Amino acid sequence: MNAESEPHSPNRRRFLKTSSAAMVGGALASSLQFPSVTLGAPNSRKLKVGLVGCGGRGTGAAAQAMKADSNVELWALGDAFEDQLTKSEKNLAKQFEKEPDKLSVGNRKFVGWDAIDRVIDAGPDVVLIATPPHFRPQHLRKVVEAGRHCFAEKPVAVDAPGVRSVLETAELAKKKGVSIVSGLCWRYETGMQEVMKRIHDGAIGDIVSLESTRYTRGVGKLAERQPGWTDMVYQMRNWYYYTWLSGDFIAEQFVHELDKMAWLMKGEYPTSCIASGGRIARTERKYGHVYDHFNAHFDYANGVKYYASTRHEPNTDGIWRDHAHGTNGWCDLMKYTLYDKNGKPTERVAKKRTDMHQLEHNEMYASLRRGEMINNGEYMAKSTMMAIMARMSAYTGKALTWEQAINSKEDLSPPSYDWDQPLPEPPVAKPGVTQFI
Repeated sequence: MNAESEPHSPNRRRFLKTSSAAMVGGALASSLQFPSVTLGAPNSRKLKVGLVGCGGRGTGAAAQAMKADSNVELWALGDAFEDQLTKSEKNLAKQFEKEPDKLSVGNRKFVGWDAIDRVIDAGPDVVLIATPPHFRPQHLRKVVEAGRHCFAEKPVAVDAPGVRSVLETAELAKKKGVSIVSGLCWRYETGMQEVMKRIHDGAIGDIVSLESTRYTRGVGKLAERQPGWTDMVYQMRNWYYYTWLSGDFIAEQFVHELDKMAWLMKGEYPTSCIASGGRIARTERKYGHVYDHFNAHFDYANGVKYYASTRHEPNTDGIWRDHAHGTNGWCDLMKYTLYDKNGKPTERVAKKRTDMHQLEHNEMYASLRRGEMINNGEYMAKSTMMAIMARMSAYTGKALTWEQAINSKEDLSPPSYDWDQPLPEPPVAKPGVTQFI
């Protein structure tokens, strides 16, 4: 989702309810209900899909959902920006022009802060959440409370209260019998699955240290501020550059690397982290207040060290790698290659990367047909927390324990969800000055 193109929409004062207390109360008060298509739906039964968040990733997820099962139809669309919704619908219509029955949206197109509620009320069986990360804890809770299956893009929160909410929602999903599939797509890539299996089976011995490096030149173009755009409209249009919306890019993008290492460590998360970062390339005001580089050092209870580094800086050389070092050798995860202690390659586990974005949707719909529930909720929340932990350490300059981080009271929500509410940009975080909350 991005934002509504008409800042004076009648929906502008319909606020989302964000407090964790309200969410938990609603969950406990609701009776257990099951989705309109229960687990084990026969192949002849059509699955209706609703998309909330019609940007590039949301549009891609909708296309992948429609390709994942022969009897799936796109049933409803929702976004805060009307032009984004229109663009997405046209894009999907073009992709599926030879299969027009895949798109059955009709007039089920909803714009505004309450688009998530209206999409759910339209009666889909599965809801795809591709709104900016800030909204995902709230939206995920609404979907699960309504008894719908859910695909949630990564990361699933921007602060610790959001992570705690997602963990609660994941437990609620188990009780309701609905699936949550995460956009942390490497978990579904077949080559990486085989690499992880080899490592878990002892191919490189006991893990000693881990390293992830992802250097790129940045993300897409900014949307130039237009006459009549309020602070909220501008920030929503450029959500990537505002921590309250994206979590900063260590969460929005680098969470993939952090999650791979969480997977490798069999779901064990670091006990502490100390990180640094800043902005030396994206310094203009138009880039909001996010950093352009991070370096983090994570410690695990068993002594494993994890060194993670990422940057977004134009005109620089790029690199993208994940290495795991063990007592009997090491592994280049991104090349699917195992090495002995002398650095000699011993095996290339996979030769070609599979389409992991498609595979996660394939598995979601296949599992629904089989009558099996998928719940990726815990790891998608905790891997997101790992990114937030590193960001908070870099912003403050403080070493943090996992317990300190996950119990943080910092809530990045704006004062209200109102297109006309002034929303001054917070200062860029300064280590040693910015406080841990």
